[in-house]
Amino acid sequence: MVTNICLLLEALSIVLCLHYLYDEKFKLDIETTSLLAINMILMTAINYYGLPKIYSLTIYPIIGIYCGIKFGFKLREIIINVTLCIIIVGVIQMIVSLPFYYFLNVQLLSNYRLLFVNCTAFLIMIFVIPRLKINRVVAFLKNREKILIVSIVICLGITFFCLISYKQLIQVELNQTILLFVCMIFIFALTGQLNQYKVKSKEIETELRMHKLYADSFQSLIDSIRLRQHEFENHISTIYSQHYLFDTYEDLVNEQKKYCNQVLEENRFNKMLKKGNPVIISFLYGKMIEIDKKGIDIAYDIAINDLEIGVPIYKIVEILGNLLKNAVEAIEKTPNLNKIFILMIEIDDIFEIEVRNESPYIQPNDISLFFMKGYSEKGENRGLGLYNVNNICREYGLQLYFENKEINGQNWLSFRITNRQLGTDT
Repeated sequence: MVTNICLLLEALSIVLCLHYLYDEKFKLDIETTSLLAINMILMTAINYYGLPKIYSLTIYPIIGIYCGIKFGFKLREIIINVTLCIIIVGVIQMIVSLPFYYFLNVQLLSNYRLLFVNCTAFLIMIFVIPRLKINRVVAFLKNREKILIVSIVICLGITFFCLISYKQLIQVELNQTILLFVCMIFIFALTGQLNQYKVKSKEIETELRMHKLYADSFQSLIDSIRLRQHEFENHISTIYSQHYLFDTYEDLVNEQKKYCNQVLEENRFNKMLKKGNPVIISFLYGKMIEIDKKGIDIAYDIAINDLEIGVPIYKIVEILGNLLKNAVEAIEKTPNLNKIFILMIEIDDIFEIEVRNESPYIQPNDISLFFMKGYSEKGENRGLGLYNVNNICREYGLQLYFENKEINGQNWLSFRITNRQLGTDT
């Protein structure tokens, strides 16, 4: 009876840990009940009917299948979560066993001591582990280099060794176990440092790439200003000569006014050149000129300063580039829709970007698909723009919002990024 209670508590600890890792609320549904029943049947066969103890390891593939049925068959996520679950539950049990070894000099745990260990581990799983937000570890590992996965596999092997010794011998060889876990800590520390160097290397690579983009933007801006300077001289000459063409002063004024309005319209983006951060402004200016040449009507409201908001400028450029590219592609594939609007404001410590385009109404669930890696209506493995935007927002704590907006009877698809809470996000 005591042994069965121990097995049930251990199985419940595993199931709870899996729910924490997947960031899901625990529910005793048919899948969970089935897993607990399978575990009890398997362990009963081992404990009472002579099935070799090595078969206890078959429960781990079963746990993997349970994760697939319960949370979705994402192989990478299943491997990471099952591995972490085994490590976490095993480490908790061994830590709880420490007093028996060091203070009571107990080498072999009786059934009642095992019950105490499993009961304490279960209580730690209920009251302590949720406060640690272990699902963040999963998110970290999912987006990191393979070296971290390799280190986890090594640690898993070490944990399996310790668990087999613990379960088959029911013996606490804690000196060796502690040494092994110290080694595991060093493995994680070293791989973490290695990963940081790799991340920094990638960031430097990205910065170099973005500096090239900055240089191209500045060159485009200089070329545009030179061309506009030549055009400006032609416009002045045209306005100056118009008095030869009209007989009355009123006709001259009207024609000059009309001509000046056309010139102002052609140069409507020039006003933004005095708006703030030169890198962002030059990038936007070049993009607006490019979009305008496609025949798309683009309006803007830019009010920024130096953009000291804790996000690298090259990341903001990447966000703007992806949002604008997404808006232009949406306009180009939709007949009779022709408008894009850009909002970019910085007030004290509040920052917001909005890029919206005229669009047919899109269901919110369909919009959320845009943020999936590889999702694109243009072909396989091409939908990375909004996926990258979402990753940048998560990395720097920005909020990403999307919605359909009705403006003057026309639906617009809006994407907003800000460092303050507004409403429902992705």
